[in-house]
Amino acid sequence: MATSLDAKIAAIQKKIESKKRKEKAVNINKGLPRRDIADNTVTKSNALSRAYYRFSIVEKRIMEALISRLHPMRPDNELQHITLTAVDYAAVYNVALNHAYGDLSRAADGLMGKILITKEPPYAVKTTLMIQAKYHENNGHIVCTLNPLIAPHLLGMREKFSSYPLNKAFDFKSTYTWRFYELLVSWAQPKGDTGGLFCGWFEVETDELRKMLGVPESYRYGMFKKTVLDKVTSELSQKANIALKLEPRKTSRRITSYKVTFAENEQQQLQLGGE
Repeated sequence: MATSLDAKIAAIQKKIESKKRKEKAVNINKGLPRRDIADNTVTKSNALSRAYYRFSIVEKRIMEALISRLHPMRPDNELQHITLTAVDYAAVYNVALNHAYGDLSRAADGLMGKILITKEPPYAVKTTLMIQAKYHENNGHIVCTLNPLIAPHLLGMREKFSSYPLNKAFDFKSTYTWRFYELLVSWAQPKGDTGGLFCGWFEVETDELRKMLGVPESYRYGMFKKTVLDKVTSELSQKANIALKLEPRKTSRRITSYKVTFAENEQQQLQLGGE
């Protein structure tokens, strides 16, 4: 009798929970601002694009979605409270809605504890992205308050800032690819000088590149090349139509820097430089 009762109660509870989830999916945006964030633009200072940090792909997706919703005309020191719903997150990143709730909750916790290190000579400045994150479990959304000290890196309509459409990056599966794409954007030549083509070049020390991408110190060269550089090159080609070439430069027998060249190219993929 007890087993039968337990089964009956469990079935009813499951039915009620399913109904609540359906209602949540329908009403989740009630009273909240809604827009298609895939069409938004992400704007950052080049210093922030080249900062040192390591986020998971979920944290990176949510960070960029939040930044894309900033109001660009507000003063740097004015607090901005940004809302991101599970429905919007699920739609732009093609994530199942039931997974989106957990992603928002976990990412809010993760982003609160992450440090971004920017170079502001003669200092290396450590800053948090957010000072507060609220997760509304019943309505499936987060409200994040950005750190006003990071705001000058995000609200610039000045020199040394760069932008990209969120829909150019939202399909990346690797946080390394997304970070590398931001580096390319920060070093891209003005399109007025390139005939509208996204392209550019720069040189970067190996240690600097690893820090900017957030690569663990335990990754020796073989793993760094296979797990990071090769995958970044492949994903940029397949998902962003960007041909990337990395030419390693050696000091003695050690690769100490890379010459990086890149361009939009739907026809030809440049191969990663040799060992």
